[in-house]
Amino acid sequence: MPCAASVSFPEMTSLMEKIPDYRQYRTTAEAAAKEREFRHALGMLLKECGEYLLNVAEKKSQLLSTEMQGMIDTLIDRIGVIFRRLDREGLVCIVGDHDTTIGELEELDVRLMLLVEEAMNLVHSLESGIPAASWFQSEASVLSRDLADFSEVTEERNYLLGLGWESEFTPR
Repeated sequence: MPCAASVSFPEMTSLMEKIPDYRQYRTTAEAAAKEREFRHALGMLLKECGEYLLNVAEKKSQLLSTEMQGMIDTLIDRIGVIFRRLDREGLVCIVGDHDTTIGELEELDVRLMLLVEEAMNLVHSLESGIPAASWFQSEASVLSRDLADFSEVTEERNYLLGLGWESEFTPR
């Protein structure tokens, strides 16, 4: 399970400022705009994680085994899947009982914040004195699991906001 936030204060503050206040949504356009802001903030932090992994792979290319390079590729692919889920568009429409769904969404938002924070910590620990082999044996699998969880939570949010996978096939 993710630990308490310890990523840089400005990054977490920026993300917290963009947490949706679902009870304050007045129009579907406002809901979509607020949702885009939050998704963009999450995406920027994940993008930073992906770029960091790519930079490490580039800098340490002669030190990383084929397996380690493959793991970085897998982690980058997982981030790509999350981007596609974060990029889901459509009419934001809270499904089910309003109050219950909003409670669930708020819980999922907290989970996403903790998962992105842990992902950033794990990625940044790759170069902070830990030998690469040690990181790949322990932290890489935790990061992979966290990214998979992040993807699932994002998809669950999409569903609760009425942005199911079918929204990928509607005309824009």
